[in-house]
Amino acid sequence: MVTSGSGQFKSAGPVWGPRQYILAATAVSAVAVVTTVVLSPARIAFSVTGASISTVEGASLVALNFTLHAANPSRRAGVEYSSVTTRLQLYSASHAAAAWLKTDVHQAMPLLQPPASSCSLRASVLFDCKELGCCGRAPPMTVLVLAQVRFKVGLAYSRQYDVQVSCQPVDFFAATAAVARVVCVA
Repeated sequence: MVTSGSGQFKSAGPVWGPRQYILAATAVSAVAVVTTVVLSPARIAFSVTGASISTVEGASLVALNFTLHAANPSRRAGVEYSSVTTRLQLYSASHAAAAWLKTDVHQAMPLLQPPASSCSLRASVLFDCKELGCCGRAPPMTVLVLAQVRFKVGLAYSRQYDVQVSCQPVDFFAATAAVARVVCVA
């Protein structure tokens, strides 16, 4: 703005009218909506397969092993896993309580999963079965999966999401455990 000799203000450039403000607000809203839709979280389907046990010769130690499958059906969004942890919940009749065992996921993080793909993560835990009173046979267990993920569309990343799913029943001691697939639910 500049002033003239009479003390009145003159415009230094074009002035926006109501129509231009409405168009600008509409354009900003459209960009915000498109960004929100594009970066909305994709669905990830987890399942557990390959449940097996390994015993340690001459000891009451048992290794419970399984494979965690993560399927990303989205055709537009990739998934970046910054961490994946799993826990086994088992019930001990002798102690009348549930116990949680933290498992080791054998995968380096972060892990980038492309759109429309799946990945497999091996996990295992070693524990003393005498302590829990389950040597030779144990009831089915629950696998709890905790993951921190971000979704990637093109060069843009979404915010970080905490994903928690439960997979049950996983029976490590059944004859068909190695071929059974247990679907996880939120």
